[in-house]
Amino acid sequence: METSSDPTYLLPDYSKLSDNQFTQTLLTSTSTIINQDNLIEVLNQKDIFIFIRQLTQLLNRLNYSKLQHEQWSYYYNLGMTEGIWNGRVSKKMADANSMCYTYGRSKHLIKQRLDKHKLQYEKAQQALDEHMKNTPSNIGMDNIINMIHNLIEKDQYQLRLELERRKTMLRLDAEEHRLIETFYELKPRQTEIKSAKIIWKAIHEQQNIIDEIAIFKKWLELHTQASSYTLQDVQLPKINHIFVSLSFQGPTSSAEHIAEQTIAKAEQM
Repeated sequence: METSSDPTYLLPDYSKLSDNQFTQTLLTSTSTIINQDNLIEVLNQKDIFIFIRQLTQLLNRLNYSKLQHEQWSYYYNLGMTEGIWNGRVSKKMADANSMCYTYGRSKHLIKQRLDKHKLQYEKAQQALDEHMKNTPSNIGMDNIINMIHNLIEKDQYQLRLELERRKTMLRLDAEEHRLIETFYELKPRQTEIKSAKIIWKAIHEQQNIIDEIAIFKKWLELHTQASSYTLQDVQLPKINHIFVSLSFQGPTSSAEHIAEQTIAKAEQM
């Protein structure tokens, strides 16, 4: 499924957590890296707490920029080495056969995105370097940074899965275009074309809802602490429609309950 959703919807935003929530989030990621009592004592110092919180968000954005640069480097290298855009059918034919048309993007656009994320990474690194100049002298930064890296690694897990899914879908979409082109080169009869279109449409719709459910579940995992949900930043048409319909049917239901009902109903489609 081609989605134009910005993958940042799967990026945790630690600035939106309350002080208590952020503290608890750090405590759950400490493991054996740092004694929790010692960490609580450190976090109770306001200036250090603010420093660590800002550091966490800076490392979070830095790692995200790195992932995005790696993602677009993959697209670029794949296009250059395997010629995945050869055989792309027209938009009209893609629409008629229930296919994704906008896969792969152009070489020019990919180069633009590569440059954009390279610049973002460099700016994020500069911001981190500037922040580290204000490191408090009375804390062990090695343990703190390792703890934050563990937290980010865990919280960006769903993001990494989504980026890997997009890599896979790029290859599958390219292969689908090649197969469709080959099918029409065989000069099929109109009845065969009609039957093929019905099958392709059914498969396309089924795969779309399966992918929407998977993405919605990933998104929910990052928003379990929220008292309400808004899906405006997540372009999932079918999930959005079901969620809104259920919200009006049971306005007193909790967001979590409506989300569970949404998944259950979508899985029945």
